[in-house]
Amino acid sequence: MADATHERAAHEGAGREGAVREAGVREGAVREGAPYGGASEGAPRTGIGPAVPPLDLPHSYAQARIALRFTAEGTAADPGHRWVRAEELGGLSVLAAAVGPRTAPVPDVLALRRAHAAAPWALLTLHAVASHASLRTASAALNVHHSTLQERLAHAERLLGWNVREPAGRLRLQLALALDRLHRSPAST
Repeated sequence: MADATHERAAHEGAGREGAVREAGVREGAVREGAPYGGASEGAPRTGIGPAVPPLDLPHSYAQARIALRFTAEGTAADPGHRWVRAEELGGLSVLAAAVGPRTAPVPDVLALRRAHAAAPWALLTLHAVASHASLRTASAALNVHHSTLQERLAHAERLLGWNVREPAGRLRLQLALALDRLHRSPAST
C-alpha cells in the first residue's frame, strides 16, 4: 500500500502538470466526486493519466478514465487505493475494455463475493494479502497478529476454493479483485 505521503504527493502532483481539460479533469487526472481536500479518507477516487505534452492530453485523459475504474473506496467492502496511476496498471488496462457492469462475472469473482458475504473481513484481508510482499506485512497493515491472519486465510481459502498463499493462487486472487472492481465500475465513455 502506498503511504499517506506518497498518496498526498500524487494528488497534489496531479493538479500542477497542465491545463484544465474539463470540470474535474486536470492534467490527465480524472477525479470522481468533490474536489480533493488534501486528506485521503473521504477523498474522491482519482485516475491519473501519464504526464504528456499538451497535444497528447486526450490520450492521457482516456488512460486516466481507465485508471479510475481500478480505484476503490478504501473500505472493508471495497478495499484498495482511492487513486490509481494508469502507468502502473500494465496489462490490466486491457481488461477494462472487455469487463464492465454488463458482463457476467467469472467464477472467481463470484467466489470473492460469496466470501465477503460469509465473512465481512474477507475482502479486506484478501486485498491485504494480494497487495503486500509477505503475510507479515499484510498482518501489520491489517493490524492483526500474523497467526490471526493465518486463521483468516485458511477460512477464506475454504470459501474461495483455492490456495492464495501459492504464487498461482495469489495471481488468481489479484486478478479476481481487479475484475470485481471492473464489474462494479461503469465503462469509460
